Amino acid sequence: MPGSETSQGSVVSELRERYPGSVRAVATYDQDSYSLQYSAEGIDDEYSPEDIESIYDDVVLQDVGSVFHETLFHEMGDVRGKIRIFENGTVAHFWPTDDEEGLFVSLDGDADPGIRTLYGIAEGYYG
Repeated sequence: MPGSETSQGSVVSELRERYPGSVRAVATYDQDSYSLQYSAEGIDDEYSPEDIESIYDDVVLQDVGSVFHETLFHEMGDVRGKIRIFENGTVAHFWPTDDEEGLFVSLDGDADPGIRTLYGIAEGYYG
């Protein structure tokens, strides 16, 4: 069940096993708040609480735009997540069908996540 400590711990463990040494952060979020499930050593020093709040706001705002994208690409079905590739990392977030809680994942640039593999891990989190 999403939100349970078991599922949160399991997804962190699975991500860390699949992408050893490359997982930067894992968080869950909804419209009202977020919960950091894991952050790699040193990550907390790179981002201030204000930075993290801004990232959360950006992620939630993107979720609102998913309806527009579903309209544009209607033949592809519902939007399930978004992945951003940066010069030195990858940021992905996924949300379940009921839109209650999302999953945020950040990986180092050396990780080769495989989009559908990463999505499969997120789907496993939602059961």
